[in-house]
Order: sequence, then C-alpha cells, then structure tokens
Amino acid sequence: MASPGQSRLPIDSESAAEFLFLLVLIWMMAGPLSGLVLTAQSWTTGVVTKSAHGVESTRNLAKELLEASTRIKFLEKRLADTALELTTLKQQAKDTDRLRELLGLKTRMERTTTAAEILTRSPDNWFEEVTIDKGSLDNIVKGSAVITNKGVVGQIVSVSPKASVVRLVTDPDQKIGVLIERLGQPGVLTGRRRAPAIIDYIPIGTSVELNDKIVCLGNGGIFPAGHPVGVVAGVRRDANGTTLSIEVKLSENFFDLSQVLIVPPEGI
Repeated sequence: MASPGQSRLPIDSESAAEFLFLLVLIWMMAGPLSGLVLTAQSWTTGVVTKSAHGVESTRNLAKELLEASTRIKFLEKRLADTALELTTLKQQAKDTDRLRELLGLKTRMERTTTAAEILTRSPDNWFEEVTIDKGSLDNIVKGSAVITNKGVVGQIVSVSPKASVVRLVTDPDQKIGVLIERLGQPGVLTGRRRAPAIIDYIPIGTSVELNDKIVCLGNGGIFPAGHPVGVVAGVRRDANGTTLSIEVKLSENFFDLSQVLIVPPEGI
C-alpha cells in the first residue's frame, strides 16, 4: 500500500502539465485574436471615415446641382429676353420699311394723302373692318380709299374726330372696279373674307391666265387707277356656262396690317 506522499505526486504532475498546456494554447491564440480586434477596429474606423466622406460628397453634389439649376434659369431668362428683344427689333425694322414704302408712295400720288396706323381689329370681323388712328381732325372724309404700297386695303365708311373705320376689300360688301391689266378687261371685284376675292361675269373666251395682274380701274375717282389689287389665282366657268369667274389672290397681307395711306376722293 502506497503512502499518502507517494499517491499525490502523479496527480500534481498531471495538473501542472494541463495548466502549462492551457497557458501555451492561450499564448498561441492571443496573437490572432489581437489581430482580429485590430482588424475590426480598422474596419469600423474605415466605415465611419467613408460615411463622413460620403456625406460631405453628397452635400457638395447637392450644392453644385443647385448652383447649376440657378445658372440654367438665369441663362433661360436671358435667352428669352434676347429673343423678345430680337422680335421687337425685327418688327420695328418691318414697320420702318413699311413707313418708307408709304412715304415713297405718298410722294408719287397726285392727291393729298395721310398716313395712318391700325388701332384695333375685332376677332369677330377680322376680314371685314379695321379702325385707324386718323379722323375728321386730320381731314379724313368718308369714302376715302385706303391703300398700301403693296395694294388696295379698303375704304373709309365711318369717321369720328380721332379715328375712322375702314371696310376691307376682303369684306363681301366691298366692291371695287378693277382691270385685268394685260387684257384691258374690266370687272368688279368682290371680297370673300379668307378665300380669294372673285371677279364675276367675265365674257367666256377671255384668255385670262394665272398670275395676270389685277389693278384698280380708277373710274369714280375713289381708288387710284392702276394701283395693285392682286393676281389671278384661278379661272372657272359660271354655273350657267356663259361667263367666267376669276379668283384673285390679293396683294396685301390682311393678317398683318399695321400702316396704311388714306387717299381722299378726287376733288377733295
């Protein structure tokens, strides 16, 4: 039988060996664990740094977009202002050219004439009448012819002290004695609003051709003889087949009237 001192020695030696093995295992694992901790710390720091950088980048991008939007709006307004100014200048140049043409026409007329501007046009009778800025105070009288350098416009039908109403040649109630210039063939022209004006009752067999010039006949002392009216745009037989109807494209642009010349009847 072993003594008590002999039985404790193997037990103590085994415990010591286990303890030593445990210390070695802990020492071996300590290196990787410390590296893992450092790696985790570095990753966390990187994430925080990248997040802060991302927020700053987003803020800068938003600022740049706002500045770009403001710049675009400024350039759009500047472009619109420039376009409006250009349109105004073009209109002024067009009006200047028309006034120059009217002045040239005025110097060629034998009768005393008066230049006028269109004041108003009604959407309901756009092709029937206009109001001009000259009246009885400017010696305008009822029945006067209204023309431009391009052609006949109409006739004064109403006069007030500072304005007058012009019945346009496009009005079906307005009739003008005209002449097919090349043939010397007279006729009466009647307006048809938007459609081409028409000359009825031209004798059958008259050799009317497209683009033949139509001018004022000049009888009656109202419209100046030989002044342009339009050109032939079409020729067709009347329903009875015995006469021709001549369609006339008017010389004046009735969509864009601005300045006109008032020609009083002869003898006034």
